[in-house]
Amino acid sequence: MANTKISALPLYTGNTNGTYLVMDSSGLTETYKVTKETFLSGSTGVPVTGNWTLSAGTNNVSFTVTAGQSYVMWVNGNIPNGIVNWNATVSLSNPNVAVIGVQYAWYYLAGNALVLTSIPNQIIGTPGTIITTEPVVSNSNTFRFGITNNSGTSQVINYGYLKIS
Repeated sequence: MANTKISALPLYTGNTNGTYLVMDSSGLTETYKVTKETFLSGSTGVPVTGNWTLSAGTNNVSFTVTAGQSYVMWVNGNIPNGIVNWNATVSLSNPNVAVIGVQYAWYYLAGNALVLTSIPNQIIGTPGTIITTEPVVSNSNTFRFGITNNSGTSQVINYGYLKIS
C-alpha cells in the first residue's frame, strides 16, 4: 500500500473493538501498533463499549473504569421477552471511597427472560443534598450487576461508558 492516499482507502464499517492503529515515532524511525482502546483511553468524548455473554441462569458481571474521573454509563439487553436497562452518571475520586452520582434501572417483568437482580451498590447521592456518610466500599471503580437469563440460551448484553471529565 505504499503511496496510497488515505482518501483512496475503503471505509471500514465493521466492529472496531480490539483493532489496531499504526503510528510512527516522532523521529519517523520506528513504527508501532496500539489498540484503539489503549490509544483513546485518556480521551473524553469517546465511548468505550463491550458486552457480556450470559449463560442460562444466574450471572454476575462487571466492568471497571479508571478512578478519579466522571462518567455516563449504561447497560442494555434486549431479547424477545427480555429487556434490562441501567444507566448512571457518576464521579469517582479513588477506589476506596463511595461513588457520588445517580443510577436508574429497569427490566421487563412481564417477559421475565432477563431479570436484573442487582445493580452497583457503591453509588450514593440524593439530589440537592450534601452527603457526608462514609459507607464502607472497596474497588468502587468496578460496577457489578446480577442478571438472570431465563431464556434457556446464551444471550449478549451490552454495556458502555463515556468519560466526561
